[in-house]
Amino acid sequence: MTTADSHATSPGWTSRRVFTLILLAGLGELTIFVFSAVSTALPMLRRDFPGAPAEWVISVQPLVGGVLTPVFGKLADRYGKKRMLVVAGVLIAAGGLIAATATVFPLLLVGRAMQGFITAVVFLSYSLLRDIFPARLVPVAASLSVTGMGVMTVIQPFLTGWLVDEFGWRAVFWFLAAYAALFTAGIAAFVPESPLRNKSRIDWAGAALLGFGLGFLLLGLGRGTKWGWGSAATILVFAVAVVLLTGWLLLDRRIAEPFVDLRLLGARPVLLSVVFAGLISAACGLMLTLIPLMVTVPREVGGSYGFGASATGVALYTAPIGICLLVFGYVAGRSVSAAGPRLTMAVGALFVAAGLAIAALWHDQPWQLVVAALVYAIGQGTTFGAAPNLIISSVPAEQQAVMSSLMECAKSLGPSIATQVVFAVLAATALPAHGTAAIYSGAGLSIGFAIAAAIALVSSTAAFLMPRNRSVTPRTITSPLRHHLAG
Repeated sequence: MTTADSHATSPGWTSRRVFTLILLAGLGELTIFVFSAVSTALPMLRRDFPGAPAEWVISVQPLVGGVLTPVFGKLADRYGKKRMLVVAGVLIAAGGLIAATATVFPLLLVGRAMQGFITAVVFLSYSLLRDIFPARLVPVAASLSVTGMGVMTVIQPFLTGWLVDEFGWRAVFWFLAAYAALFTAGIAAFVPESPLRNKSRIDWAGAALLGFGLGFLLLGLGRGTKWGWGSAATILVFAVAVVLLTGWLLLDRRIAEPFVDLRLLGARPVLLSVVFAGLISAACGLMLTLIPLMVTVPREVGGSYGFGASATGVALYTAPIGICLLVFGYVAGRSVSAAGPRLTMAVGALFVAAGLAIAALWHDQPWQLVVAALVYAIGQGTTFGAAPNLIISSVPAEQQAVMSSLMECAKSLGPSIATQVVFAVLAATALPAHGTAAIYSGAGLSIGFAIAAAIALVSSTAAFLMPRNRSVTPRTITSPLRHHLAG
């Protein structure tokens, strides 16, 4: 940072900066809604589109996100982070409009696929904040741009239930369209653009190999259970993924301006950041998957577990998670300024592991799961808030978005792999069939929580292995934007 930047007028929080953060974090709030709300509306979708493969409404969104996220990151570094963020918001809103008005299933899938661009929103937001905020505000701002999603975690179950019950499944997509349009318009009108540009040539061949390689990998992970892990279709999809990703690695090493700089990706802080993101996201994804399975089953069916909670009742267990995400995201931002992201992430992962271990061992009373969720949520808020700061402090500003996009890809791959492993365990320990719904044994669910706790412990180890560096100050720029936002 230059002397001029260091002593800029009003270098602290101002109304402009707060409003900028609200807009960026607010658009990121849709991340949880895009997945969870549509999952809730799935039974109605099956009814209105009989015979259609309704499960694709769920799987097409992360699939498209996995393919396009690295491309969006590279384009953001070259053409502007705000510009690509606005493009993503417009496509999300348009996708909601198309899905809300769809009269045939393929058109619904097109609209849903366009919502895959939500994957790019969070990393583009904190990458942009890095460039336009004073360096000393970046840790807290970056943390809150990610963990601000805690607000939607609290209200999403109640809001979704009201929309679906009162107005039907189309109301979910109307809400998504209106919300995305409102915040995107605010970002376009108010938030300044980053002046940083990476003028290197875009390796479109590398982008295609990486994007489609990740896409086929996610497709195989998502559909393997339905197709059969040993089926020709699953094997073919994984084989294509291996060929494409191998081709990307070979091409990346041969050209002067690769799509992703493997030397930077292989640097210990960057590589371990990506590994940590995949592992901790896997552990957190399992917690949020297993809790509803455990609390919605009646005790007379589950035997050693189950409280017969309704879909709305599940929110009573997940709402504390959302609150802790927001609170401890802020705490993480302050902590990384003092202790560095490495220690903050490692300790947060230990809290995640502890919460999962409590759920594995004690779950025959509702209060036990609430305690488990609270301990876990402290860790999730801390780790999710600290992780962006490590990638910010580890990569050059000109490559911030593309490297952050790879961390987002890891956050998609981790839960996909872990979920398949745990559901294989659950299927092997399932109770005798009860109606049409699969009922898992208490022992199987305990093993699932234990696996998630073990993954969180490994992620904590990855954090401890990162270089000791308390500095989280990003490479900054001399720009009138900081003075503009200080007003």
